[in-house]
Amino acid sequence: GMNRSRLVFVIVAGCCLLRPEPLPAQNAPFDWGKPFSADMVMTTAKGLNITQKMYGDGGKLRTEVSVHGMDMVTIVRPDLQKLYQVSVTQKMVMEFPYDPNKTKSPMTDAPGSHGKFELIGPDTAEGVACMKYKVTSDVSNKVNFLWVDAATKAPVKMTAEDGSLTMLWKNYKAGPQDPALFEPPA
Repeated sequence: GMNRSRLVFVIVAGCCLLRPEPLPAQNAPFDWGKPFSADMVMTTAKGLNITQKMYGDGGKLRTEVSVHGMDMVTIVRPDLQKLYQVSVTQKMVMEFPYDPNKTKSPMTDAPGSHGKFELIGPDTAEGVACMKYKVTSDVSNKVNFLWVDAATKAPVKMTAEDGSLTMLWKNYKAGPQDPALFEPPA
């Protein structure tokens, strides 16, 4: 079977491969292309919890995670058609080609991928007044539920209909990010 470190890498890499370009659906409740930073807390049905810091700006995406003493950073640069996986602990950078039209991800059904958004209505998530949406993937027809802050239009929570994954966006801050965040270390 897959050991815990490899599973964490697969989940983190999958989250980093979320398409950072703006959502194509006309009824999408927010735009991933807008600059932001957030702490994302992911919980699997089996109880595995992963917290990562995310930064997005101009289609670029950076995630940072520390698991079992390993600090990992992933930088997605669609403008350069590159993905960088940085092992901070090992002082190593791996560069991969990135083509959002060809790259497959275990997270393709999460908000950020192509899908149909249906407004369910007002609801509360994590103590925040939200609008709840049903998100049906154009690719697999899988269903997720998404809660978006009614006041700020920031994502708050996403759950898979089958309960396999829950994602919470905490400390979400809209605004430009430091361009250096999207450059790999020397």
